[in-house]
Amino acid sequence: MEATAQQPPPERILPVVQVIAALPARDGGRPGLVAVDGPGGSGKTTLAAAPAEHLPGCTVVHVDDFYRPLPDEHRARLDPEQGYHLHFDWQRLRDEVLLPLRAGRPARYRPYDWATGRLGPRPVTITGAGVVIVEGVYSARPELSALYDLTVYVDTPRDTCLRRLRDRAENPEEWITRWRAAEDHYIATTRPRSRCTLTISGT
Repeated sequence: MEATAQQPPPERILPVVQVIAALPARDGGRPGLVAVDGPGGSGKTTLAAAPAEHLPGCTVVHVDDFYRPLPDEHRARLDPEQGYHLHFDWQRLRDEVLLPLRAGRPARYRPYDWATGRLGPRPVTITGAGVVIVEGVYSARPELSALYDLTVYVDTPRDTCLRRLRDRAENPEEWITRWRAAEDHYIATTRPRSRCTLTISGT
């Protein structure tokens, strides 16, 4: 099937699959931990799904499941730096997923329920010694990057990302503007392109 604008072609997916497959064995049989970072609309979700399809025992965790429950009026007042720090509960991602898995223990977390604006009632448990891919914007933020065995950044032109977000028709323009301002702050101040182990084009 011919790759679409949001589906990286095989020649871009293959290097990620190969690098993940070649990760060295971990002490205690813990899973390999991989971050796939990139702005909204970059193609990171599709890219992260490819290794899960090709590698046995590969699990994907979505940063969207760690969206921080906040009143809408509070979220609307966040400036770009505050949005970077507060849109997602990266501390919960660290404490409930990354640290337990690195210690060889199961991860257990409650995904954010986008319909209710609260954490869902049913927890997700991750066990096993395969590979766990954490996919989402800010997944490789500096506070978390040392916990991964591999970090991948999906580098896509910002105008392409914007077009894709608008094509999804999931969020109003005001939301997209605030969201991208926080992403731009993250990209400018933490430079994920240069920090990540591997950079893949998302176009």
